[in-house]
Order: sequence, then C-alpha cells, then structure tokens
Amino acid sequence: MWPLLFISIITLACIFERILFWFNLRNKNHKIPKLILETYNVNNDEFIKFLNKKNNNPYSQILIDVFNSNFMKEKDFEKALEINLVNQNNKLNKYGNIFNLTVGISPLLGLLGTVLGLMNSFSFIDLGNVGINSKEVTGGISEALVSTAYGLIIAIFTIVFLSYFNSCRKNEIISLRDFGTRFQIQYFNNLSKSK
Repeated sequence: MWPLLFISIITLACIFERILFWFNLRNKNHKIPKLILETYNVNNDEFIKFLNKKNNNPYSQILIDVFNSNFMKEKDFEKALEINLVNQNNKLNKYGNIFNLTVGISPLLGLLGTVLGLMNSFSFIDLGNVGINSKEVTGGISEALVSTAYGLIIAIFTIVFLSYFNSCRKNEIISLRDFGTRFQIQYFNNLSKSK
C-alpha cells in the first residue's frame, strides 16, 4: 500500500498541474493567435519584440524558434515549423511518462499486495484446528483485496485524465499547425509584395 500511496500522490500532483496548464492555455488560445497575426500585419519591425514579450505560450514560441532558424526559402520555413511542432508536442506531453507508468504499475502493485496479504493470511491457518483463527484469516484476505482495488482505482483514475490530456494535446497541435500555416502564407505574401 505504501508504494501505491506514493504513486497516487505524485500522479495526483501531476494531474492538478496539467489541469491548471490546460485551463490557462485554453483561456489564452482564443486571443493569442489572432493577436499575433494582427500585430504582424500592423508592425513588422516590432514583431519579434512582441513575440518575446508573449513567449510563455506555444504560438509565440514556435515563431520565435522559426525566426531564430534563419530560414531563406518557404521550404526551410516549413521544415523549421515541423521541427518546432514536434518540440511543442513533447512539451505539451509533460508528465506523460509518469501517467503511463502509473497506469501500468498500479494494478501490478495492487496485485502484489494481494498476493503478499493472502500469503500472510494463510500463515494463520492451523490445519488441525478449524475455525480457531478464522477472524485473522478473513480479515487478512479482505485487507489483501483492498490493495488490488486501490491499484485499479488509481489506474482507472489516471487513464481518464491521461485520455483527456492526450485529446487536449492533439487538438493543440492541430491548432498550432493551422496557425503556422496561416502565418507562413501571410509572411510570404508580404515578402512577395515588398519585392
């Protein structure tokens, strides 16, 4: 039970952090992409300064990294954008390994607790005297089964949130790719007009 308790506390802390992260990101996402595109249209010279001020969101981070890669052609821009989308995907999947480990190991730890508990319960059985230690045996069995139930509850709880976070991450990557494509079109249209 102690390892299960330790894992559940760590997983719960990571879940709360991710909930706050996605809540804050969704609140900002309605404004930031549009604001970035509007700022670029209005003032190209101050655009990088504006991005650096807003660098705590994935949209600004992608463009900052793309502009730091010193692309010359549209294909270079696309490659830099794709590399940065992969990096953002990894950043958005923070604690993904912890959640996967929790889902995999919690039921096994619960099962291990049950096996050890049953072994301990069977040590109370005195074959010659039936019914003398029945309270210890049945109490030990019920305690042993609690660890399996606890392990399964942790795994199920984690799977629910892991699925939700994966869905948020996939939607965010789609939005980032769409934003990057729109910015690319706008950037190279402005570049061709200035020539």
